[in-house]
Amino acid sequence: MRENKDTTERREEFVEAAEKLFKENGVVETTINAIVKELDVAKGLFYYYFQSKDDVIDAISEKYNQSFRKALQRAMHNDDYDERLEQYLESVIVSFKTMWSNLHGESEDIDLSILATRTMEEAKETASSLLRDLLEEGNASSILDIHYPKYYAEMIISGIADLIGRNDADMDEIRKMIRDLIERSRKEK
Repeated sequence: MRENKDTTERREEFVEAAEKLFKENGVVETTINAIVKELDVAKGLFYYYFQSKDDVIDAISEKYNQSFRKALQRAMHNDDYDERLEQYLESVIVSFKTMWSNLHGESEDIDLSILATRTMEEAKETASSLLRDLLEEGNASSILDIHYPKYYAEMIISGIADLIGRNDADMDEIRKMIRDLIERSRKEK
């Protein structure tokens, strides 16, 4: 007899199975039938938890972004502004590297672009918002002199994400470029 599982656990099983199949076959090529077959459950159970495959894609994206947000939030708890900014930027770089590595299929011809686009756009928005707050704090404390913190943050975060996503950028070079940009924005004492 099949053991009953709680709602959260069962939903997570669907997310894990779909993620596995997406990485093996691609998002478009993976059907709902394949997901339920992987779990050996009735198709109706899938629809109890999700309205469509699109909802599963969103759930996987949310899983990645929840981990991403937690990593960035941990970096925000230092009292010293410069150390907090440095830790935050380091966390962004490492977190984007981790996220991009999770968004690759088992081979080069596996298409995860739907999942990757949704996941990265949300991650960029989250990271930009936090960096904007840090830059505005730097302005308010007379540490920085950045006229458009929102756009500056978006530019930095998009640059980091895109360079890491191309997988040909040296991580130390990215760190140096970001530090140089921030240093140029410091108020003269």
